[in-house]
Amino acid sequence: MEEISAENFAELEKRYRMTAVVVFAQIATTVILIIFGWFYAARSENAITPRSLMTLWIAVIFIAVGTFILRRMLNRWERLKNIKLSKGISGLLTTLQTNAIVLGSVAETIAIIGFLIAVLGGIKTDVFRAGAVALIVFLINFPRKSVWKKIVANLESV
Repeated sequence: MEEISAENFAELEKRYRMTAVVVFAQIATTVILIIFGWFYAARSENAITPRSLMTLWIAVIFIAVGTFILRRMLNRWERLKNIKLSKGISGLLTTLQTNAIVLGSVAETIAIIGFLIAVLGGIKTDVFRAGAVALIVFLINFPRKSVWKKIVANLESV
């Protein structure tokens, strides 16, 4: 692997640290929402049938699959190369940071939909199912520092 200049490495460290804090906050919010949903769904006495909530479950699946496709699109090599050429390394790191936060927000949306399903249907385990899907999306889309280093190192000379 190529070496990264000290200035770019310092910016990478700063941006990655901020991104990791935001994504961990999103994960913590998701876990809190799951816990809150567990207790709130137990008290909820709505008369909505699970069949009526199937649309929301389908939305959860499509959103989860969509995040993996979106991640592939956002991290295409040609796209990142063009961003580096037009905005420099700083713009590239900003893009990587924005991508990670957006994908985390989509995973949070899955948890919110799961909370709604649990509250509307009154079934406590639904919030865990949707929460598990959200946490899997977080796990797969979590920004990895080694990947960011490889991207910056390979595009630094471009």
